[in-house]
Amino acid sequence: MSASTVPLPEPGPVASSVPAPERLSPSRLPFVATAFDRDAVDRELEDVRVLAAQDPASLVLVLAGGLAPVADDALVLVPAAEVPRVDHDPRRPEVYLGRLPGADGERGPRVLLRAVPAAEPADGDAAAEPFAVPEPVVAAVTASAAARGVGELRWAGLRELGSVLPAADTALLVTAQSVGLWHRDHPRCPQCGEPTEVIRSGWARQCPDDRSLHFPRTDPAIIVAVSDGHPDPEQERLLLGRSALWKGNRFSTLAGFVEPGESVEQAVVREVGEEAGLVVGDVHYLGSQPWPFPRSLMLGCRAVVRSGAPVPDGQEILELRWFTRTELRESARTGAVTLPGRVSIAHALIEHWLGEDLPETAW
Repeated sequence: MSASTVPLPEPGPVASSVPAPERLSPSRLPFVATAFDRDAVDRELEDVRVLAAQDPASLVLVLAGGLAPVADDALVLVPAAEVPRVDHDPRRPEVYLGRLPGADGERGPRVLLRAVPAAEPADGDAAAEPFAVPEPVVAAVTASAAARGVGELRWAGLRELGSVLPAADTALLVTAQSVGLWHRDHPRCPQCGEPTEVIRSGWARQCPDDRSLHFPRTDPAIIVAVSDGHPDPEQERLLLGRSALWKGNRFSTLAGFVEPGESVEQAVVREVGEEAGLVVGDVHYLGSQPWPFPRSLMLGCRAVVRSGAPVPDGQEILELRWFTRTELRESARTGAVTLPGRVSIAHALIEHWLGEDLPETAW
């Protein structure tokens, strides 16, 4: 859709004809807990990684191919002295994540990220355990956990752990995955191609040739619950779509990246127009969620259809369906549709419109 054909968004909440919905409660938003101190000032002034490595109280979070060590639904953090450093991989440098809360309001131990690639299964057996060929760092975590009497250790990813970990652990893991993936994907200077040097305790990279600075990247994206705006709650309908990337009967809210030069409201109008052929207005921001798969910030919104009939674009969206509240409850209960799980803000947006909790799903 060209810029000339994209309708302008309706005026903001003050002039809107539809009352602004209440914002999403922070307790409903996944991955938003602020349960640790990023120590952003100190990490800028000196390389805190050096201090942390010298402090016997410092801890390490190991990520192996995006999987974290957990036991009893909690992250397993290992004393830094017990985990070997990995200094030879420019795509997986050590990063200082911050400090955990301590007792009586004091600052707790520092936490470092040490990332390694996933080990290949033994003899090419794809069905083997993820770490059939132990990486020394992974083996050190296993040995340390066993020595401290930690419960049964397993390795899992954020999509699985996001809804079961304590808030403090989730916040730490989201941050670790976000900054870790940035380092993995951006080891070279985008201006000249030279390998960059890690600085600022792992939170920036600098080109040794042209001295340009590069910081972790976050891509803003809108995600929107679109309704038909019917004044009767029992007749009002919510629009959900089935993506070309999803198998089975998965349906969710519409989403897309914010383009350069766009506001959030303009992005909502453009994306809904492109994916569903509808003109929407009364766009209201409800809340946000970091989504480190690999580096998005999801900006949750509500919008109301102004004109048009829903037609999927056939490329990103293959099917669109309207649901009344009664239809949505029944479809979720019977499994006629599979809705997003609690790790996604889409789940919170749908519940917010519905006005009640939905069952958790395996998605």
